[in-house]
Amino acid sequence: MRTEGLLQLAYADKSRYGCEFDWETDRKLKAKDPAKTILQPKNNLECGVKILVNQIIVQHKPLLAPSAYWSTLRPNVPSYLVFAKQMTNPPASCGLPGKSKIDKSATTQSVQDDANKSETPK
Repeated sequence: MRTEGLLQLAYADKSRYGCEFDWETDRKLKAKDPAKTILQPKNNLECGVKILVNQIIVQHKPLLAPSAYWSTLRPNVPSYLVFAKQMTNPPASCGLPGKSKIDKSATTQSVQDDANKSETPK
């Protein structure tokens, strides 16, 4: 399944979550045409919120769960480990000091633990 846009969503999310994507219109446009409904910031962000509401409110699952929509929110997968590390230690490309000035109490303990668990995968 191909995903697109800021939140990497799929056209199947229209039927699953009621997202305002129109495959019939979008398929006639070039791949990166900003006019595509799936690439419209309003549609993309509102769909992301609907997905989170479904996961957290409807299904009563935590944000960080093995069945989370986005792999970066699935503990113990490579993209999550990168995410956890970045949440507690900003990359050098940000131009910030090596030690984050982020108050560790502002991140969850599980994110801190996962960030300390392993090095960022290459």
